[in-house]
Amino acid sequence: MIEIEIRAKIENPEKIKASLEKLGAKFIKSQKQIDRIFGHKQFLDKDNMIIEGGLSARIRTINDVSILEFKEISREKGGMEIVSNLSDANIGTAFLTKLGFEEAFTIAKQRNFYSYENLEIAMDNVEQLGYFIEIEKMVNYNDDKDAAKQECVDFLQRIGEDLIVEKRKYGDLMQEIINQNKL
Repeated sequence: MIEIEIRAKIENPEKIKASLEKLGAKFIKSQKQIDRIFGHKQFLDKDNMIIEGGLSARIRTINDVSILEFKEISREKGGMEIVSNLSDANIGTAFLTKLGFEEAFTIAKQRNFYSYENLEIAMDNVEQLGYFIEIEKMVNYNDDKDAAKQECVDFLQRIGEDLIVEKRKYGDLMQEIINQNKL
């Protein structure tokens, strides 16, 4: 499966929440997520940004449960993903280190999940970055990714016509902050 997702920065989360409720989106749950992001020199550019088509790794911890994810970075069409449960986050870190990955930064967010028809929606309050909304659709590898992306964009416009798709991933935005602080 491939995750097709778009995201937009939001200034007024309560307004977006009201729009979701008005459309009939169903609130699922709320959770705190801590993502430790790892990069590999092979997939980084001169600014330590993951190159298009490169791989990133992440250890996501939710309530003392950790998972390891490898993601192909495709900012336009969605990339492949591999996810595995971890018995111990330290083992995941040691495994990534053996593969040549280095821990880059941590992204902490409070995430509220919603569902609407065949879409998953997440409203995020991301430490250091602010509020965002993500619209996601899972598709088979051979499905029409452009049509799935357009479905996500159309839904985004329904909940906030002034919202603009943010093509950068949270990791890109966080790395930009890190790079600016180095100056």
